[in-house]
Amino acid sequence: MLAELHTHTSYSIGKKVYHHGIDSPLEMLKYAKKLGFDIIAITDHDVIKGALFAKKLSKRLGIGVIVGEEISTKQGHVIGLGLKNHIRPGLDFFSTLDEIHSQGGIAIAPHPFDIYKEGIRELAKKCDAVEVFNALNMDKVSNYVCERFASKNSLNSVAGSDAHCKEMIGHGAVKIDCSSKNTDDILESVVKGKVRLIKRYPSVKIIREYVVKRLNMSYDYTVNYMDKNYSLPKKYVGKKMIRLVRLSPGKIDYLFQLLVYIGLFTVSYYSVLFHMARNLRFLCR
Repeated sequence: MLAELHTHTSYSIGKKVYHHGIDSPLEMLKYAKKLGFDIIAITDHDVIKGALFAKKLSKRLGIGVIVGEEISTKQGHVIGLGLKNHIRPGLDFFSTLDEIHSQGGIAIAPHPFDIYKEGIRELAKKCDAVEVFNALNMDKVSNYVCERFASKNSLNSVAGSDAHCKEMIGHGAVKIDCSSKNTDDILESVVKGKVRLIKRYPSVKIIREYVVKRLNMSYDYTVNYMDKNYSLPKKYVGKKMIRLVRLSPGKIDYLFQLLVYIGLFTVSYYSVLFHMARNLRFLCR
């Protein structure tokens, strides 16, 4: 059974840029079905509405849906799969874990060692499975660190695309040894480690098109955020830069392509330094 365990729809929103996910639940399901997926988990940021809506569409579209949520705890992000009700963000990690299990779900630690410090780090050991490959960890070092961590601690491993648009689906996925499409049976197979990981990174083109489309969709919201929260010269530069997305598609896309490459190089370089410093602090304890 081919499954995607980490996706975001248009129900995922942010503070600085409003749209985190840019495609509707219907669009995400149709695309996953086109790619040959048997099941997809909808795990929007701190909301469950998109997943519940997708669940209603699943039978008509002929693809299974796992209701999930990527929950912001005080210590970092945790994915709950097999949920029945929304779990509010901002709780302690262990309270969130208890709530996930009380609903009969399982907890997955997404991108636990990401350089943005949104993961739960070593607390991942307390989850039912660890996302050792996150396709949006474009620095790659974070995934390597997580894979070693999971192997050292004999943890169940999964992969996730962390898809914020339909084109990202399938880059981090799992093949689950389970013949049943029942959610409980599927999650039990994940907990038992009956999975095979699919690991590849989205292309620069996919990343570029996602970023540009996301900024275009969030344009007025983001400009308003800059006006209210940025001081000069950051506000001036930020508003000048975001205007460039209005020129896409066009020759400006070559500039965006270059900026993505520069960003990936910078993130990779920073990631190496970040994890080296982290290991040094650990050794000095």
